[in-house]
Amino acid sequence: MKRSVIQIANSTQLISLPRKWTLQFGIKKGDELEIEEKGNKLEIRTEKVPALSEVTLDISGLDRTSTMLYIRSAYRRGFDSIKIKFSKPSTPHYRIKEDVSYISIINTEVNRLVGLEVIKQTENYCELKDFSGDYGKDFESLMRKVFLQINDAMSDLLKGLTNKDIELLKTIEEKHDAITKFISYCLRLLNKKSNYEISKSHTLYYTLASLDVVTDAIKYAAREIIKYNKRFKKESIALCELIQKFILIYYNLFYSFELKKMNDLIRIRNEILIKTETVAKNIPTRELLIINDLKQITEILKDLGEARIEMEYKQE
Repeated sequence: MKRSVIQIANSTQLISLPRKWTLQFGIKKGDELEIEEKGNKLEIRTEKVPALSEVTLDISGLDRTSTMLYIRSAYRRGFDSIKIKFSKPSTPHYRIKEDVSYISIINTEVNRLVGLEVIKQTENYCELKDFSGDYGKDFESLMRKVFLQINDAMSDLLKGLTNKDIELLKTIEEKHDAITKFISYCLRLLNKKSNYEISKSHTLYYTLASLDVVTDAIKYAAREIIKYNKRFKKESIALCELIQKFILIYYNLFYSFELKKMNDLIRIRNEILIKTETVAKNIPTRELLIINDLKQITEILKDLGEARIEMEYKQE
């Protein structure tokens, strides 16, 4: 898109803004825009966000997990009103091999999303509305809380499998839901109003979405350990301790960035890979499968380490 420069008097030069963009963001006469020089480019930004007032979701035929993810995605995208319709009252919950009602699924997911409430409910329809008031929240403190809660969940997992503490392992399900709630809210804030430049905002979004996967890995491991119901071998416990250490190193890399901490991340990752291969023949197969599932955390955080490095680059 090209725009002609308009000369006003002897010094002022003007350029028009694209009409489609001004309508999308509600730009009016007298509004202030942020303009940043970047070499031969000018970046023009507004603090306004395009309105996402409502969306209608048809969840007919979706299973329990797909339904929850569909609702969660609309919330994270930033819609303030979510209308949900469905043709049948229930749908399969594949993990427990039972049918569950859509209404119970919707209410379970609503409880995991900050500020969202059910305001209307009928036999085959439900309407949700956000009452959170997004713009006054502190994104930085919320994101740090996500990191701290993941550290706590992994610590409890390690204690649970070390001491065969089934009750402690059962609490990880609730911890997972709490972490997911904050992740969803942070992603919603990034979509509705981000004070970061685009590249940093994208990296933060990718980081949070990946931490969601890390949280799932811890939850699924806890479930499998409970079903396994045996005391872990010392070699397996040592590997889990390394994975917990890996999570803490990434947390420190993210908040106190030093390039040499990336070396520590890669060193511990390789130590985990080598030790897993070394002890594979000495631990039960079921135990090894659980360790391998947890080991995926190291690959996710390694990729996030690379993304964290990118956040350090500044425009020259």
